[in-house]
Amino acid sequence: MSISDYFEQHEEQAFVAKALATAVAIILVKNYLAGLISFLIIIFPVVFLIIIRMHAAASGVSATDLLKEHITFFPVMRSEDERRKEIKPWVTYGIILVNVLIFYGFEMSIEPELISNNLVFLPRDPNLFNVPLSAFTSIFLHASGGHLWGNMMFLWVVGSAVERRVGWKTFSWIYMVTGLIGGCVYLLIEFLFHGEAGHILGASGAIAGIMGIFAVRCYFKSMIFPVPILGIFSLILPISLKVRLNSLVIMALFFLSDLSGGISQITGENASMIGHWAHLGGMISGMLLAGRLKLAAEAMEERHLDIGLKASEATIGFEGGKRSMQIVLDRSPDNIDAILGMARLETKFHATPEGKELYEKTLNLMSRSRQAEVAAVLREYYKKYLDLPTEPLLISRLAEIVRRAGENELCILCLERLVELKDVASELREKSLFQLASLLEYTSQFDAARLYFARFVAEYPESIMVEKARMKAGDEVYTPALKKVVQEKITAPTQICPACGAGMTSRPAAAGANKGKHFWVCSRYPECSSYLPMDEPVMAAEPMPAPLQQLPKSYRLVFDGTISLSADPNQAKENLAKLMRCGEEQIDRLFSNRQTVLKKNLEHGAALKMKDAFDRTGAICALEAE
Repeated sequence: MSISDYFEQHEEQAFVAKALATAVAIILVKNYLAGLISFLIIIFPVVFLIIIRMHAAASGVSATDLLKEHITFFPVMRSEDERRKEIKPWVTYGIILVNVLIFYGFEMSIEPELISNNLVFLPRDPNLFNVPLSAFTSIFLHASGGHLWGNMMFLWVVGSAVERRVGWKTFSWIYMVTGLIGGCVYLLIEFLFHGEAGHILGASGAIAGIMGIFAVRCYFKSMIFPVPILGIFSLILPISLKVRLNSLVIMALFFLSDLSGGISQITGENASMIGHWAHLGGMISGMLLAGRLKLAAEAMEERHLDIGLKASEATIGFEGGKRSMQIVLDRSPDNIDAILGMARLETKFHATPEGKELYEKTLNLMSRSRQAEVAAVLREYYKKYLDLPTEPLLISRLAEIVRRAGENELCILCLERLVELKDVASELREKSLFQLASLLEYTSQFDAARLYFARFVAEYPESIMVEKARMKAGDEVYTPALKKVVQEKITAPTQICPACGAGMTSRPAAAGANKGKHFWVCSRYPECSSYLPMDEPVMAAEPMPAPLQQLPKSYRLVFDGTISLSADPNQAKENLAKLMRCGEEQIDRLFSNRQTVLKKNLEHGAALKMKDAFDRTGAICALEAE
């Protein structure tokens, strides 16, 4: 098996290999092409502005919008597209606060000798009490303000993402354990290679442990790495280019940098005070703990979920979304986000039975655990299917949830469906009918309310609420709808009498040698006594279907500026601009009442999908055969 075949079958390993190769390439460029990098930094602002102008001219997007997308005034590395913002990483925030308070409230107000003799690990004046204590206290001490804020920035970036995924309890003990391991590894290296006791302080060992967890659990995430584009002038005006790198690349760069620095410290080439081996010990122990906790499998699932969700929201370029969603659902059949994403993918162009089933499963699960999102998903479902689920208990739960959310229109729809369903328990139907009438009255739909109150009186005369319903119904009288009489469908004869041309029917022989055997008998019997055996070929009554016309081989999609009657013109233009990724001037030209060919050489299936995508923007396109 070749390497390419292996990586094609093992997608996750290929993803990791690419990230590590990128990190190695960056290290090599930094070490062997330093002069070129310095030159590029000098000319970069000019080149960057030229590229922005060219891109703006080619895409029709304004240069200002492109600059907003690619530059930042916040020169701090951070993760991108965090979906779990509703989970607050309170332990991470708490650790940052404690470190800041200890540095400015404690370290700045006491003698440095007290810290170095008792609180760093190992203390310079060791005893049975301060040695074990210093293993913990050293994690919350820092040598300077720069040391403190550098560590806290990294903790904020990686700690918040990790805590949201592993939980605050697991995060807390991982932080302390990896911090202790990092400190012990540093002391061991100092003793083995330098023959002396080491002394260390700082949270970097513990933070490196969290980075190790991050490298395994969040390997797929992108991070924004700010690169100053004004050189030395960035100290005055901190404008940075937002370089997006895979988080695994950044973690690998830090690991390789610490490994290089640690080896240099062992060989004596580097005498810096940075605890490279504490970083390495913390990061490696963090990765080992992540393996022990099986976080890699959770990371793979979240990566494919992100791919699927982006595909479900995209107008174009969503081909791999279903495959990724299916991978998630195979592992977690009740993952609400994956089920909803798959439902949106199934109904991207038109409503399907599979999508309906997935939407109903989503609503069922959401009604039990994520009720705040039910109204939006139910409205989305109704908009696509103009229908509601048929399971009574589910409809009842949905009605109650949307009622509490103040969504009266959706609640009325749910109650109407519940009242009309046949297999609803009598008590539930009675309650729903009265609620429906009351809600219609509350929303000033008085005629409909009186009708339903009258219906309640007619159908539940023994109810304790009947007097109140009778009073609200007033003079309204409920008349049940008459049942439709279903007439027996008369099928056309399938055989024609060869003698008179009338239809023939199948009848069994009543007597004789062929008694019980079926024959084709003329429907005009006894005027016409023709008959045929059932197995004898006869002339068919129905004409032969006309041959299907062959579809054209290719189509083109054309647009003449027509907008749907129900669409807002400005919104349609905005939607079309997003779909086509073009600027305002190009969109205005499309709406100049001249026919424009948008796409050519489309197969029939692709042409229909493309037309549906354009029609959903509110701009009505047409297909023409080529």
